[in-house]
Amino acid sequence: MKQQILNLVGEYIDTQEKKFIPGESIVQYSGPTLDKNEFQAIISTVLDGWFGLGKQASEFENQVAKRLNKQGSVYVNSGSSANLMALETMKEIYCEEDIKYKIITTAASFPTTVNPIIQLGFEPIFVDVELGTYNLLEEQVLDALKDENVIGIMYAHPLGIPVKNTKMYYELIKEKNGFLIEDCCDALDSTYENGELVGTYSDVATLSFYAAHHITTGEGGIVAFSDKKAENISRSYRDWGRACFCSGKEVLSSKGACKKRFSDWLGTGVITDHRYVYDRIGYNLKPLELQASMGLEQLKKLDNLTIRRKENFNFLHNFMKQYSEYFILPEKPDGTDASWFSYPITIKSNAPFVRADIVTFLEKNNIQTRNFFAGNLLDHPAYKNMDFNIKYSLKNSSIITTNTFMLGVWPGITEEMYAYMFDVMNQFFNLYKVKNKGEE
Repeated sequence: MKQQILNLVGEYIDTQEKKFIPGESIVQYSGPTLDKNEFQAIISTVLDGWFGLGKQASEFENQVAKRLNKQGSVYVNSGSSANLMALETMKEIYCEEDIKYKIITTAASFPTTVNPIIQLGFEPIFVDVELGTYNLLEEQVLDALKDENVIGIMYAHPLGIPVKNTKMYYELIKEKNGFLIEDCCDALDSTYENGELVGTYSDVATLSFYAAHHITTGEGGIVAFSDKKAENISRSYRDWGRACFCSGKEVLSSKGACKKRFSDWLGTGVITDHRYVYDRIGYNLKPLELQASMGLEQLKKLDNLTIRRKENFNFLHNFMKQYSEYFILPEKPDGTDASWFSYPITIKSNAPFVRADIVTFLEKNNIQTRNFFAGNLLDHPAYKNMDFNIKYSLKNSSIITTNTFMLGVWPGITEEMYAYMFDVMNQFFNLYKVKNKGEE
């Protein structure tokens, strides 16, 4: 009967493909790339009646850790939670209580790459980024590292573009007995200039599995570590601060994974269940086993999804180059390879239009766009009244706030959709009497 249900699920999903109608259908900026396998995996897990994290979550953690060149990882309920767990764990390992530590980060960012720095009591040192590669400005990072209270560096590889100097930054922060956290949520499968996967040169690497990202579990994230001690600390923080690390059906055993589940854990002479002993002030940031089953199916597609993102980027880039007089187009640093999250475009000051003009035109024609996340976070109300010591110019980050937008390159965008997008873009440029290079 279960197999009959799964077969019906597969048949239903196979009938859901929708035809693209130019001008009527929405060209989504991003979205999940799913087929019947993900849905069948989810339903199969639901029918098994096991909802808490178990064997599939453990396997998902192991496979993702290998993809990030890490020893192990902890599956959590979002990429934002992954960043929080990453920094919470590093704080326990590296920091003393009576020092006000500082962490280098970028002003042009998604909020939850920066927010844990503030929430956990660190002082952020904001640096600017280059336009085009959106990499951190090297001279600002090197100067910030001279501060004796800098204990960490935390940044995202922007929109799939690897931060080329990650290895150098990692080596420099280790000389200070500090740590580096790579937020890889937009850059799964991107590589540094030596061909190694992002995630390699850090103490911690994080991912988001939100529906817009390279692979998805609906919601979800992962925090991956270079050593087992850090992984166990993070798992404790995720699970309420619990001392016990049993998972799956181990929780049903009276002995537990440690073989001494019921012992005098509190040192009071009273037998206590280890699953109700707490080592830390923790959280509850757990996802569901059915999400992990979806993630395992997504991982099987990852190589092909990465190829598709690169192909779509190149297709769009070849079109946009004819209008490069008015745009700073995206580029990857020499020697690196990007598994592109999106196609960021920064409008130059000499353009006869502003961002609102082109974005409004595209959106009215059912072509979705997005801002480059927050742009400069310090331009936003939540951060304006905070007492930050702004040491460096953040000019480019503020340009991103006002002048940068993104188009999609995810595998769900077909050549037919791009042909429609290019036609609409040409209409816009004709409206503003912008000539492409072929007409000059």
